[in-house]
Amino acid sequence: MNTSKIIGIETANPKLKGDQEKVLEHILEKKHISKKAMIFYKRFLSDQSIKTRYFGMDDFNLVNEETPDEAILRFQTVGTQIGAEAVNKCLEATGINTEDIDGLIVTTCTGYLCPGLTSYVAQAVGLRDSLFTLDLTGTGCGAALPALRAADQYLKAHANSNILVLSVEVCSAALSWGDEIDLILSNAIFGDGAAACLISNVDDREGYAVLDFESLLWPEYRNDLRFKQKNSRLCNVINKNVPEVASEAVKTLQDRFMSRMEGPFHYYAIHPGGRRILDEIESRLGFGPNVLNRSREVLRDYGNMSSPSVLYVLKNIIEKDQPKEEESIILFAFGAGFTAFGAVLQYAPVKATQEGKSYVEAV
Repeated sequence: MNTSKIIGIETANPKLKGDQEKVLEHILEKKHISKKAMIFYKRFLSDQSIKTRYFGMDDFNLVNEETPDEAILRFQTVGTQIGAEAVNKCLEATGINTEDIDGLIVTTCTGYLCPGLTSYVAQAVGLRDSLFTLDLTGTGCGAALPALRAADQYLKAHANSNILVLSVEVCSAALSWGDEIDLILSNAIFGDGAAACLISNVDDREGYAVLDFESLLWPEYRNDLRFKQKNSRLCNVINKNVPEVASEAVKTLQDRFMSRMEGPFHYYAIHPGGRRILDEIESRLGFGPNVLNRSREVLRDYGNMSSPSVLYVLKNIIEKDQPKEEESIILFAFGAGFTAFGAVLQYAPVKATQEGKSYVEAV
């Protein structure tokens, strides 16, 4: 059985790019925002950990005018556009034709469609009608990793196959106004984006071998990080203890991995949920000052895009650090539930085998 390998990752964002200073200027012009809310907007939008974000709209005024029905239509339209763009870029970069794609798994949490985005993206890209499809919704920011796990399970049962994992979020379609700190923070840090990841078990391709997965579910923290419905809109709930919970979850997952492997992890791709979250993880795991640089770069340039974010970080590591053979990358992402997920990858030049790989032997 050939090992599953990630052979390509590409990303896409909407055209509207706003730096945090301009977003703040726009919000300060709004008469409906209370003085109390303005204090927190100034505080959050002045945090230098995020410089720019992308928004799936023509201008910022739209978010004040659209109805819930218009917001979900924008989610469908923008999600399809950036999702298809990321997939097409991934196919072009890897040289894989649409007829050679056997499955499409889409993750999202910022809008609900039935049928899901797999239907719209598959049609926009021109994927074949015998395609295996799976829409993974409701998992929040951590969804890319269970999607990778589902793709790996499919590949274990189907030789010489190619699966696309697409994480796409239109967080701007879930913006909601109010004086709650959760809503103000969400409006200040979330952005729109998509990441397409091509996973293959065809043995003549180089890539990043998928070696192991972990997950955890802590329902006792369910109400600390979630979406709630209010006046037909999605409203984020983010408790102030989320950074501590996230850091403990990452530590728990890392301990599980380390109990069955030899040697260190060389690179960390961690979901950039926010500055405080990354700071807490850095402190809890005893990292040096540069370990989370790639996560901080994604946060700086894009904000928190929810489920695509960890794939942006992985792409950053692959392109900028260029891991060598047998160097490992560990991925962590977390989100609503409270859920957290981990995965271990290792660079495989041509064909990933189990010979001589200490991690695989330990597993």
